[in-house]
Amino acid sequence: MKKRRLTAAAVVTACLLTLTLAGCGGTNDVKSASEPLAASQAFGQKSVWVQYNKNDAIEKDGEIDRILVFDGKGNVTAYQCDGATFADLNGKSDDEIVEMAKEQDKKVFDTERKDALDSTAPAIEHIQSAYDALKDEYDSGTYTSWLGGSALSDLTDADLEQTKSIYNQTLSELEALLNAAKDGQAATKSATYQEPKAQPYTLRIETDGTGNNTQSETISFDAPSYSFYKAQLGHMGESDYEEQTPADVLNWGINVSYAEAGKAIRNERIELFSPVNKQTVYDTTFAGFSGLATIVNENHAGFVLDTPDTKGIEVD
Repeated sequence: MKKRRLTAAAVVTACLLTLTLAGCGGTNDVKSASEPLAASQAFGQKSVWVQYNKNDAIEKDGEIDRILVFDGKGNVTAYQCDGATFADLNGKSDDEIVEMAKEQDKKVFDTERKDALDSTAPAIEHIQSAYDALKDEYDSGTYTSWLGGSALSDLTDADLEQTKSIYNQTLSELEALLNAAKDGQAATKSATYQEPKAQPYTLRIETDGTGNNTQSETISFDAPSYSFYKAQLGHMGESDYEEQTPADVLNWGINVSYAEAGKAIRNERIELFSPVNKQTVYDTTFAGFSGLATIVNENHAGFVLDTPDTKGIEVD
């Protein structure tokens, strides 16, 4: 595998080249290129891009997954979006889009955190209720939930020992689940929002069968992922839940599902594939690649993938 990594010197050189060409008529400017601009040249400039589903069209109601802010020094800051669309960008400057991105990212954090707390609270209440009921039966020696309509006197000594064992095991499991849920809930409550930071990005090319031409290009970077501990009654994603009785819990266990908190940072990979044609939404023109677009002037010449001999890019 040949690897051409983007070094600091390469970034500086690319930036100087960008400024030089921009000063000679703006042919290399990300917003007004008069000649097709390669991905590495575009991302090497200060610019704001939006990430969307590569299978979707750029249209007014098209949802935006992330807003990516490139600093022109080889880094990108990724902001998550919550319901933002291409229409929301109409008439906005880059600075205004960045402000919107910050608001959107904070909204994603708050929404995910609230959803986790809202689902975990009733789950904890349900576990606690089942635990308290069974603990009372165990401590009093009545074992009502397990016996059903049978009399305690009907149990043999062996049956009674087995019943105690079932209660002990169930109570132990419920206590462990309860402690985990409370710890997860406490961690979620104490979580505070941290604005995303600029992270270095990497460009990588996949060549065709000849090894001489670009088949696809990928940009990868670390992005924030807001994931919290969540406990939910029933199965994750189900809304129709019928509360279990203590007897149900003894027989089949507690019907609560759990999702552990995910990594705060995860690596995001966007396959650029072929450039897309310019698309105007209201008064704003977009261009870019499948799944990644930026605002450009109407006469923009478009974007192209890098070639395998481009410096600073990993090649298969």
